[in-house]
Amino acid sequence: MKLFRKIATGLAVVACTVSFSTIVKAADEVNVAFFLEWATPNQEAKVKKMYDEAMGVKVNWTNFATGVEMTEAMLSGDIDISYSQGMTPFVNAVNAKAPIKIVDVAVEYGMGGTGCVVSNSAGISQANAKDLEGQKVAVPLNTMADYAFRMIMSHLGADASKVNVVDMEPADGAVALVDGNVVMSCMFGKNSIDKALEKGKMLMTTAEATAAGITSFDITSATDKFIKENPELLRSFLEVTAEANATYAAGKSDMNIIAKDAGMTVEKTKNQMAGFKFPSPAEQKATWFTSGGKVEGMLAFMGNMFATSENPALSDYSKTINTSFLPD
Repeated sequence: MKLFRKIATGLAVVACTVSFSTIVKAADEVNVAFFLEWATPNQEAKVKKMYDEAMGVKVNWTNFATGVEMTEAMLSGDIDISYSQGMTPFVNAVNAKAPIKIVDVAVEYGMGGTGCVVSNSAGISQANAKDLEGQKVAVPLNTMADYAFRMIMSHLGADASKVNVVDMEPADGAVALVDGNVVMSCMFGKNSIDKALEKGKMLMTTAEATAAGITSFDITSATDKFIKENPELLRSFLEVTAEANATYAAGKSDMNIIAKDAGMTVEKTKNQMAGFKFPSPAEQKATWFTSGGKVEGMLAFMGNMFATSENPALSDYSKTINTSFLPD
């Protein structure tokens, strides 16, 4: 419930801001959220200040441990744009009526980017995954790792509601598994997953999860306030991101810069990004953001999965999407 209390507080702050602000002034700096251990082509543009140059303002980047924290920072007014925010924290936020919108698909990935590592000493495999019921498992709640956990449990015939879930950020969950404090840890981030793999193995491989239909994607989100007041800045942000993705697709990205900014080795960075796809604006318009397409379908599916009596699923998630700023 902590997330929703913070969302309620954030909504109150937004309401007050709207009530007392009568003059709209374009931002002279932009605050962007991103993840470490999550290598993406635009990190080269970030380091080279290409965003600052194209947008004509100072761009401040802050790393967060989870997409839930990104949402909380957006609602408090500390973050304008969240890059590669998970669909799960986004859908939980909009179910709680948070004033934020999807403006872009950042990255598509399989369980190589997000997944569950089970301890080697637990004696648990896909065949007896039901034995996880009643045992302690680390999961960062309301994140894409939480989504992966629920989907994997369902696919393997285990009841996720009967698992003793401990809310832990990925890095902490990895340490907990290595120390023997949990039998499984669900997480994202290359360094965290590799740490957990020192004493465990993936409960489902990327190929197995993909074959089971368990895939994921992250989005770029922005606050309604920022969208309304700074449309040109948002458009420029997405243009730079698309250009960086095109550079990567052409094999021309500087992987040393990306790796350093992601806090990983070049080898780990290349390995992680090999499992990522960065859809172009044209691809997004053609298949992702069509009526009833990938994005709306996942929003509805995930929105119902994480709905609560206090924050029920929306009847129409298309209202939480704004693709008008995608480059041509």
